[in-house]
Order: sequence, then structure tokens, then C-alpha cells
Amino acid sequence: MANAQKVMTLADTAQLIAKVHKNAAQGVRFSYDSTKGEYGNIAAYFTAHTDGKIYGVKFPKYTYSNTPTGVKTRDNANLTIEISTNDKAGRDDYAALPAFRVWDVNATIGDDGVPHVTAIDGIDTRFRRDGTNGDVYVMTCPGYYKLEATSTHNEFLYSDTQYDGYTPLPGVLLPDGSKRPCLLFAKYAASLDSSLRPLSVSGVEIDREFGSQNRAIDYALKKGKGYAGRCAGDTFYVQLMLMLKYATKNSDVLGGCWQYTPQTAVTKAETGVKRVIIATSAASGFDVGSTVNVGTDKERNNAGNYSAARARTILSKTNLDANNTALNLDGTPITTTTACFVSSMPWKTGATDKLLGTDGRPSAAFTANHQPIRLQGIELFNGVYESDADLIVNAVKESDDKGRLDIYRVFDITNASKTSTTNYTKIGEFTPRDKTTDNSWRYAEDFTLSNGVIIPTGLGATSTTGMCDAIGANPLTSQGLRQVLRFGNLWDGVRYGAFAANLWNDLANRWWIIGGRLSALGRTKA
Repeated sequence: MANAQKVMTLADTAQLIAKVHKNAAQGVRFSYDSTKGEYGNIAAYFTAHTDGKIYGVKFPKYTYSNTPTGVKTRDNANLTIEISTNDKAGRDDYAALPAFRVWDVNATIGDDGVPHVTAIDGIDTRFRRDGTNGDVYVMTCPGYYKLEATSTHNEFLYSDTQYDGYTPLPGVLLPDGSKRPCLLFAKYAASLDSSLRPLSVSGVEIDREFGSQNRAIDYALKKGKGYAGRCAGDTFYVQLMLMLKYATKNSDVLGGCWQYTPQTAVTKAETGVKRVIIATSAASGFDVGSTVNVGTDKERNNAGNYSAARARTILSKTNLDANNTALNLDGTPITTTTACFVSSMPWKTGATDKLLGTDGRPSAAFTANHQPIRLQGIELFNGVYESDADLIVNAVKESDDKGRLDIYRVFDITNASKTSTTNYTKIGEFTPRDKTTDNSWRYAEDFTLSNGVIIPTGLGATSTTGMCDAIGANPLTSQGLRQVLRFGNLWDGVRYGAFAANLWNDLANRWWIIGGRLSALGRTKA
């Protein structure tokens, strides 16, 4: 580890200079190895481009102040980030910094967990978003963090250099203790191919069949032992970047598809068209770019909900007369009847592909909580929960007035289980529930940090105080192993965000509101 306080000898200095020159020569730019079909100097590149700066953000503890707003510290002080949209690039002081720079890449993950980057957007012509060249990931450097706490404040520190006391980001270390050459995060929520293998590609419906802890284990394994469903490392990175770049724990600063629920009847039947006609009075509730189903059943989980059209993007709207407006849809022609309904659905992947910046949401004209967002190049909050594959909560009833929520993590995804926590490590607990708080959403006040997992604590905050997100649980009502569902769905607005968790569902539960995401970080050292 680097130690800024160490006194270096002349020999130390000479060795360091030689090492730096060697790494710089090997890592000036990414180099593609055509014999292996991948970039062969990823580790050298990131080593050569570290700058050693330390980026901090300090938050008051809830007992000192309940504000979610922090203060940027150290090299993070005075850095500015603005929301970008499809039409405007906001100021971004982070984009070129080595610790924050990201690239969209195509990559594969070996059975040993080692990433293999095969194409880089903007550097070669092989890169594709549509799956024709493989999965799409966001690549960044291996990073290191530290949490410093006083009686009144928590301060997160982050660097591209491992100083004494700094911990590798969850996922940096492989099971044998060696370092990944880079960190990869699936750019998109998961779809499935015809063999039920999860994908990270643009322009498709997020697949509800991958949306459970059990399915995440089974289906990811179809791609190989190095793949996993969403893992703690994926979540921690999103949470840390939110706090560092925006100095807040409230992800509403970016937005997210949390409150986008329109559903309305078809007003005119048509055959063989690429549109659906609805009441003009209802048309304003549907945003261009969003996704809809058309069918005879209003329940979104039923096949009848998409009997006429499934997961279609609204391309534009055409006002037909005072009473009727057409939603113009992508895809093949459809046939509608007045027995059909149009239902908003989670946005398809790639909804943020046209953003003119690293972070933001598609449109300034639409409500922020109708839209997915992008943070550090990663598309998030499309209107579905994302199930974790490496975390399990055990709901335990201790008495008639106390229910416990134990958290277990498996570090190497090849040891994950659908039935027990035998190969898992207990890393902490969510705040217990009593009769007054059971079977409800409660807003978290603060957090603890354990084994690379931020664990929200307390039950007494609001949507604008503390962590600004809620935890849903019912250990008094129902006991057993539970999924950890992240973020949130179309429905419940401000309770959702980067720190929210739904702990109601058993490990096999699936529903249309639950999706998933590939992870390249499933094989990790404890």
C-alpha cells in the first residue's frame, strides 16, 4: 500500500522511478492484442494513469443533523457536476479525472472471474451496444476507499491509489487475493437470450424472468462461473459515486422512474398500425421515449396486459382531434380494440444512450421521477427492482414484539445458495421491527458499513432527511429467507432510491416489477 508518510531511501526512489517509467511505457494507451482478441494492457493502463488524489465527502450523523446533504472535501472540494440530458451537456469536472473516468466496453468474464475487454467505445470499431459483440459494461479503474468517523460526522474518502487504511472497492479482489485489472459494471439491466442467459445490451425489455435471487444464480451460471446477478460491489459503487459527486444521500437529485403509473383505455380500434389511440386528456401522462404495453388486462403481470403489444417505445404523439391522440409506437404493426388498455411499463434498456454527458436523465421537459437515470455511465432506475444475488436476509421473529433481519453475504458467487446461508457470512442486521413498524416501509436515518455493504439504520427519517430512502420488511408477520431488492419500481415515489431495499419477498419470488442485472464482480475475496 502507498503511504504518504513513509521516508524513502535513494534505492526506493530509483526502483519507484524505474517502475513508473516501465508502467508508463506499457500503459500510455489501451493496446489490443489481436492474437487473444482482447485488450492486453488494461492493468498497466490504469497503473500508468493514477494521480493519487483523494476525493472526500463528509456527512453529519443523523443524531447531529438529519440533513442528507454533505460537504465535498480534499481533492473533491470545488468540483462541480451538472445533470446532462439528450439535448444539453452539463458541466462535469469529474469526467476526465482518472479515479472517475469511465468507458463503455464489450467484455467477457472468465470462469476465474477475470474480465476480458474485447472492444472499447470510441477507440475501436468493434464496439456494439446491441449484443452483436457481446455484453456492454462500463469500465473504470480499480478504486480504494476509507470511511472515517467521528462522534458527529462520517467522511467517505476515495482514490485510485491504495493508501494505508484504504480498502479495495468490493469486487477489486478476486478470490485468490489478486486484483482485477479493472472494474466492470453492467451498463444495462438484464434481458435474456433464447437460452435464458442474461445479457447487458441496449434497446430491449428488461426481463422479469431474471428477477429473483434464485433465478439470478441459475441463469447467470449458464454464461459461466465468472458471471453473477447483481452483487454488493455493483450497489456500493453506485451509492459511493452518488455521495461523492453530488454530496447527497438523496438520489432524487438525479431522478428515477419511481412514479410513472399511467393506464388508460383505447378509444378507437385500428388494424395493422404502429400506433394506439387514447383520450387526449390522458395523453399528457405518457412520455415520449417511455415504454408501454397494450392489451385487454389491466394487471401488468398477466399475459393479457400485452396481448396486442408488449414493451413498445412511444416515438411521438399525434393529436387527432380534441378528444383523441395517437401514441406512435416502435416495432411491427399491431391491432387494437376498445377493450384494450395502454399501460406504462419499465423503460427499455438504452433509454439513456443519447445523453450528452456521463450522468443525467433523458429529458428536462419530463418529470424527473418518470425517467431512468445514468450515473457514472451506468443506466439505472428504469422502473424495476433489481434483485441481489450475493445477499440474503433472514427474517427472524424473536418475540411477539420484535423481529430481526439478519444480513448474509456470499463472497464467491459459486458458493451461493437458494435454500440456506451455510456458505455465507453474517455481516450485520437491518433495524429490527416491532408491532408498530412491522409490515411497512420506514425511512432509514443513517448507516453502518460492513464487508463492502452500506447497511441503513434507524426507522424514523423521511423522504428528505437521513438516507432519504425506505426499507420495507415484515419479520413479525412472515419469517424465513428473503431477497434484497434494490432501488424500486414504477409505483411508490420518494421512498425509493440508491439506498432503498425491499425485504418482503422469498428467494424464488418473481413479478413484473422485479428485474435483475449481470455482475462481473461475483467472484470476490472476503
